[in-house]
Amino acid sequence: MDTLGQIEKECGYPRYKAQIEKIQSQYLAPFATKVPREGSRRFEEPVYNYETRSEFQRDRDRIIHSKAFRRLLYKTQVFVNHEGDHYRTRMTHSLEVAQIARGIARSLGVNEDLVEAIALGHDLGHTPFGHAVESLLSDLLKEEQGFYHNEQSVRIVDCIETKKGLNPRLGLNLTWEVREGILKHNDDRTSGIYESLEPDKPSGMEGQIVTLVDTVAYLCHDLEDGLEAGLFDDAVRCGLLNKQDIERLWDMFDAGVENGVSSIINRLVKDIVDSTWNVLRDNNIDSVQKVREFRDEGSNNRIVRLGKYKNSFKELKSFVGRYVYGNTMTAIMDTKAKKFIGEIYESYYKNPEQLPGDVYKSFIDASKACDAVGGNTGTRDDLNDGYRVTPARVLCDYIASMTDRYALETYDRLFDPHIKI
Repeated sequence: MDTLGQIEKECGYPRYKAQIEKIQSQYLAPFATKVPREGSRRFEEPVYNYETRSEFQRDRDRIIHSKAFRRLLYKTQVFVNHEGDHYRTRMTHSLEVAQIARGIARSLGVNEDLVEAIALGHDLGHTPFGHAVESLLSDLLKEEQGFYHNEQSVRIVDCIETKKGLNPRLGLNLTWEVREGILKHNDDRTSGIYESLEPDKPSGMEGQIVTLVDTVAYLCHDLEDGLEAGLFDDAVRCGLLNKQDIERLWDMFDAGVENGVSSIINRLVKDIVDSTWNVLRDNNIDSVQKVREFRDEGSNNRIVRLGKYKNSFKELKSFVGRYVYGNTMTAIMDTKAKKFIGEIYESYYKNPEQLPGDVYKSFIDASKACDAVGGNTGTRDDLNDGYRVTPARVLCDYIASMTDRYALETYDRLFDPHIKI
């Protein structure tokens, strides 16, 4: 028998879904999510005999191939896309979260496919121009369950994105575990709308990893982008900050500033792995159920945590908040973004006929539904966890989907008399 023939016989190549999931179940830790729960997808789909992916890999692929994921390339992380080619965007941030989280997942023996799917989908619901516009939309929807980007991310995969071959109202029909992880990556920002995803309970190990890594990634990389952009120069010139303050950030993590931000990330990753393993071992966590039942008020009932560098991480968060997110340049960009997005919303709301045809139809249908029930709270969409269907929600869905550049083009089209329609 030739070498490849021997490998085929001994290792079972080629491998399809059943073999892939069987192998995973053998090498994953007992507290890992090995396969989706029964009935995990909201709607049954045909079973393919020669599927080459696990269920969580299918979810990952559906996210990657979605329009919402492609749009992340042109959505602000901190710096608007046209400010420079090397600054992070929502897409590069999502890829970095997936990369760091997969490394931690592999070290702890949990499901890398599930971690990757959650990481790549966690920011799909982000608005153009970052958290400033998220705050604006939340104000506009304060009477209608609010607007939170983590909930919007689930809304996108549930009913806004579509997949060929599925009913358009069924969205991407992702597994419960991926949808839960996406929702809970910001579990302090929720209206409680997704009761089916148990918002008051901690997620599995995979979701917890993405939650912490998301914060690690954006703080470290926003610090790096801030240094690249020279955001700290004015503070140094004015005496509000000195170079020693910046160097001290690396000292807190026993790292060297000459090795860049990656040296801080390396220390944090090892600390997360070691600290998390100590909690798993000391509390005899040997099942997914025990992960979800674990209670520790000091860590928001999460097993995945920092240890040695916990306080240093808080100081890093404070520093980035003050000198990056609170920087003059960032504040000006946020103010401008809220102003012109607010004007776009108002113009569309007063004159909805300006909207694209499909959005206009949804807006009119929502208006009629509100009139039928005698108020502006809308009707419950029980297929999608009870979201209220209102004209404001339709508009916010549309605006939240915009990229930075499309939002700017929309503003010019609506208000600049020199722009051809």
